[in-house]
Amino acid sequence: MRYVTIFLFILLTLNACILLPMPEKKLNEEETQLKEILTLSDEKVYKEVIEKSQGFLELFPESKYSDVVLLTLGEAYEGLLATKYYKAVEDGEPENEAKKLFMEKYGHYQCWEETPCGLKYNLAQYKEMMDKFPDSRWADEADYHLIPWVCDYKGLPEGPLEEIGYLEEILQKYPTSSLKGEIYYKIAHRFQILYEIHAFSPQESLRDEAKASDYKKQALYFYKMALKHPVHSHYSKKAWDDLHALEEGKKIYIIE
Repeated sequence: MRYVTIFLFILLTLNACILLPMPEKKLNEEETQLKEILTLSDEKVYKEVIEKSQGFLELFPESKYSDVVLLTLGEAYEGLLATKYYKAVEDGEPENEAKKLFMEKYGHYQCWEETPCGLKYNLAQYKEMMDKFPDSRWADEADYHLIPWVCDYKGLPEGPLEEIGYLEEILQKYPTSSLKGEIYYKIAHRFQILYEIHAFSPQESLRDEAKASDYKKQALYFYKMALKHPVHSHYSKKAWDDLHALEEGKKIYIIE
C-alpha cells in the first residue's frame, strides 16, 4: 500500500499545482478526503481510516478513486484485526477473551468470520474492488490480499505448496507488480519450510532427501531474488536474515 500512497500523493500534488507560476489549483472535496484517508492509513489509525473510507464511498459512489479507497478500507480492517486482536493473543491474552473484547468494540463492522484459527476479515472490500475494477492500477494488491492463506500447516507440505502456487500466479498475472520483493520473500520462506519438512520432519514418511535438497535450492534462489526487489526494502532485509539463517542451518519451522 505504501507505493499506492506515494503515487496518489504525487498525483494529487500535480493536480493541485501543475505548472508554476500558474495560480494554484486547490484540491476539491473528493481529493481532499482521499488525501486525508491516505494520511491516516500511513499513520495506521485504522478506526479513523474505516470511518473516513466508509463516508467517502457513500458520498462519492461514482468516484474515480473508489478502487483505492476500497483497497485502503480492506487493509484498515486487517490492520485493526492485527493490532487489536492478534496482538492481544500474542501478548498472552486468552483467545476467547481477546475475541470477546474485539467483537464488543468492532463487531458492528460486520466483516469478521470465525475460523478454527480465530477471527478473520471476510475480504469483502477486496472482492468488491476486483468485481468492479478488475483493470485497476491496484488490482495486484487486491488480488494478493485475496490469497487464502493456510493458518496451520500441521507439519505437512500441502499448505506451503498451495500458497506458493497462489503467489506464483500473482507474479504471472502482474509481472510489473511493486509487490515482487514481498512475494519473492514469501515464496522463499515457504520453500524453506518445505525443505525442513522433508529434511527433519518427525514423521519418517515425510522425509525425502531429494525433495529437501531441491526445496532448499529454491528457497536460496528466491531469497536472493527478494534481495533485489527493491534493495534495502523491509522484505530484502528479512530475506537477508533468513538467507543467512538457512545457510547456517538454523530452522524456522521444525522444532527438534
